[in-house]
Amino acid sequence: MKRLSCSLFCLAFWAVSLTAAEIRTGTLLELRLQQQVTSYSSRPGSEVRATLIAPVRVNGDTLLPMGSTVRGKLSEVKRIGWGLRNLRASLRIDFDSIQLPDGTSHDLKTRLTAVDNAREKVDDSGKIVGIRATAPMGYRAAGIARNLFFWDPMIQVVLAGTTAVVLNFPEAEINFPAGTEMQARLTEPLDVDTTWSTPLPKLATTEDSRRQILNQIRAMTWRTQTKGSAKPADIVNLVFLGDPEWLERAFNAAGWAAADRLSKSTGWKTFHSFAEARPYPSAPMSPMTLDENPASLQFSKSLNNYSRRHHLRVFNQANHWNGHPVLAASSTQDLAITVSFSNRRLIHVIDRNIDNERAKIVNDLVYTGCVDAAEIIHRPWVPNSSEVATGEHILTDGAVAVLELNPCRNPYRTLPAQDPMAVSGGWWQRLGRQVVLTIGNDFTFNNPIYQAGKGAQFLVRRAFKKDYQAPPVRASLLPVPERQTDLSPVTLPDD
Repeated sequence: MKRLSCSLFCLAFWAVSLTAAEIRTGTLLELRLQQQVTSYSSRPGSEVRATLIAPVRVNGDTLLPMGSTVRGKLSEVKRIGWGLRNLRASLRIDFDSIQLPDGTSHDLKTRLTAVDNAREKVDDSGKIVGIRATAPMGYRAAGIARNLFFWDPMIQVVLAGTTAVVLNFPEAEINFPAGTEMQARLTEPLDVDTTWSTPLPKLATTEDSRRQILNQIRAMTWRTQTKGSAKPADIVNLVFLGDPEWLERAFNAAGWAAADRLSKSTGWKTFHSFAEARPYPSAPMSPMTLDENPASLQFSKSLNNYSRRHHLRVFNQANHWNGHPVLAASSTQDLAITVSFSNRRLIHVIDRNIDNERAKIVNDLVYTGCVDAAEIIHRPWVPNSSEVATGEHILTDGAVAVLELNPCRNPYRTLPAQDPMAVSGGWWQRLGRQVVLTIGNDFTFNNPIYQAGKGAQFLVRRAFKKDYQAPPVRASLLPVPERQTDLSPVTLPDD
């Protein structure tokens, strides 16, 4: 019965109490699309449905629970087509209502603020703006090389031919498949008259069993190291209690992919993904160790750009819990790839607030119904501020999220089956668009004056470390208790 309730909690096992509360303007809504949306095939006025994948909590109360359905419409759609009028595709989605699990609905006003882990950007008005087909790093680097030899037409021809052979022209039409995650903010306050709680139980039911898990957490190494150089790296911020196969099924149901092993072949695929701004969901990760042991599992979640992704590494532990393995994991969110002058190489820039990624993973896995029990346990010996191997500064509350898994035989999946939509025209249109955009790019963006200005802008932003804006703080399904100073049983507040 315990596993049945956990598997269905998103649909039917919310506890409801009557109250009156206001959700303020600016509150973040984390959404997952229920259908495909494209700039090429979608039409203005079409309905758009999404699922709320993180709870909205105010003063400890859950006012909008996970699993609520958010509806809206496409108010604007612009395709690139032949590239004669538009260099970039764009979309505007206006979400205007939410239906709670008990069937009640509320009107709301929102503005889209971000598409999670995507190459597209959202401007200040809430419009999604796609990339220029000639903007990926590989094409920009090729343009710089051609500018260095602008005086020699033969070298220009050779470089242009080499670029065409080595790099594929990226598809720049916007394509958001079902499962794409995005964020919107309320632009007007929302009044609700109910609060919600989930029946997710705590880990231990007796003081002895609680003491056992707390002692295991205290004995666990809390920080990974880089392989070879043994530099301090990511912090262990998740612990899973259950078989590795259960964990794999849970992450698969949540839309995550197992990462490929690092090799020459996958390294070449990674280069192409970065240079061409194209998807590689199972891209490999840099090797790290915990207690001198490599990761046994690695998972990542990304949409259409290797530069941005959620990811974690899982390490086996010697201990067991109720006859099942204990697995430790470190997780961070990659925001972008940039040049690190101190490391003299390309590195991923991560979200400094690593607790955001912990909340993301907890919310994703609990939503699948593959988690029987979970809670946050504080570790006062873990510093709140430190640096990772690349020198980036990270912040954390020091706590670890501990999740007890079930076999995950029938996970709850939110994405209905549907026929795919066309994301671009035929090969003849793509070829014609490539010619038009390439010629236009050579006269506008690929000239020495423009390239020099962009280079100066990059150096200034790097000097002041203003390259990337930190994501907003994510709402966690698990309430975080006050910081503990010893190993006494942790008391969590009621949801």
